[in-house]
Amino acid sequence: MTFPLSFRGKIGRFQYLAWSAAAFLSQHLAVLIACRVLRITPIMDWIFWIAPLRTLVAQAYVSDIVLFAALAYFLLVAWVLAVLAFRRAADANLSEAIAAGAAAPVAQIPVILALAVMPPRPNDELASAATPGVKDYSASVLGVLAGIGLTLAAVAISTLVFRVYGYGLFMVSPFLIGLATAYFANCKGDIGGGASASLVMVALALGGIALILAALEGLFCIVLASPLAAGVALIGGLAGRAIAQTSKRPPRQMAPAFAVLPVIFALEHLFVPTTSFDTTQSIVINAPAETVWRSVLRMEIDQPPSLLFRAGVAYPIRGEVIGEGVGAVRRGEFSTGTAIERVTEWEPNRKLAFAVETDIPAMHELSPYEYVHAPHVIGYFTTRTTSFELASRPDGAIEVTLRSAHEIRLDPLLYWMPFARYMVAENNARVLTHIKRQSERSVSSAVIPEAAKRLSGIHSHDSFD
Repeated sequence: MTFPLSFRGKIGRFQYLAWSAAAFLSQHLAVLIACRVLRITPIMDWIFWIAPLRTLVAQAYVSDIVLFAALAYFLLVAWVLAVLAFRRAADANLSEAIAAGAAAPVAQIPVILALAVMPPRPNDELASAATPGVKDYSASVLGVLAGIGLTLAAVAISTLVFRVYGYGLFMVSPFLIGLATAYFANCKGDIGGGASASLVMVALALGGIALILAALEGLFCIVLASPLAAGVALIGGLAGRAIAQTSKRPPRQMAPAFAVLPVIFALEHLFVPTTSFDTTQSIVINAPAETVWRSVLRMEIDQPPSLLFRAGVAYPIRGEVIGEGVGAVRRGEFSTGTAIERVTEWEPNRKLAFAVETDIPAMHELSPYEYVHAPHVIGYFTTRTTSFELASRPDGAIEVTLRSAHEIRLDPLLYWMPFARYMVAENNARVLTHIKRQSERSVSSAVIPEAAKRLSGIHSHDSFD
């Protein structure tokens, strides 16, 4: 067997099944070891058996470092499974593009099992493989155009038809985009690894521009997804070049393999896991509880947001509770709209909690168009509840704790969760900082007139004497 991460050579059924099972199950072992080290109890639900590394997020508050390490391992396993499926498909005389299905949770199990039972078959096609050293620039243009077209089709089908943002969109699609680009660019002559990689990046960049021009996405989301998409597309480019170099398969035989995409989108539509996560942040305020409480009930934040939020991510502007007690309405105004919230707990000077009844878009897309056909801005990242808790400290200050609960419906969750946590943490810090500034400013404003009044009284007394 050749180098495990190379798309070279073939592999038989039993060897393929053994290696694929070992790679797939190694993820479960990694989760169990991580849970043991972190001293948390693993949740062995259906998600654990299908996408084990994803369940690390739901176990407890796992640090972003652990999540990024898990993501790196997940990508490594996906690469190995794709390589093994690629070689097995070549051995069974199937289109090697089916390897993309072996890299996506939910789809990878049936793909692995199907490839494990397919008998080896010789390739009877008479077409020639790519000729080393021969370059055909029209083939390079065709490769880039194929990548752009596949980008538009994948995003439109995934988001508008199946309304899913998962492994199919962010991993399988880039893999196939890289594969198609490199395959067509090399099918008439090997242009080399560096040139193939460059064309894959060009196709991906032009595909992103095409998404913006077609009003399917905005610039900010494309920039966020680009590191993951670029890495996976380069792996797909290796696979596409390998097919062109070694296979005698004609281009027409590649087309049916891309049908794996809508199948994966459909599976993700049926099995969309929603992950919840909570955040807790505190700040110490040198002001009486009554003053802090008033600042919590009514706030108007005038501090400018950071560059990330000016680029389109929703950030709070003002909030106001209308009425008093449980059942009162709170209006939370954000840069993308107004959230309507219902008060669920009301303890004056101690605790205010509310549930979100009408949420706001998570972001405003950067686009030349007023409206972008991107469903992910509403409903794929939501805030469920928020609470402010006021506690007195021995030094007389008030500690305000802001707790919030959120849900996210994006995959790979190991990639998107750190972004979501960061955005929530920044917004919560913005709110707490404003409450502190407003409360302490109110105390200062009250102290100065009182001091002036006392001074005025002293001078009057002296005059009287």
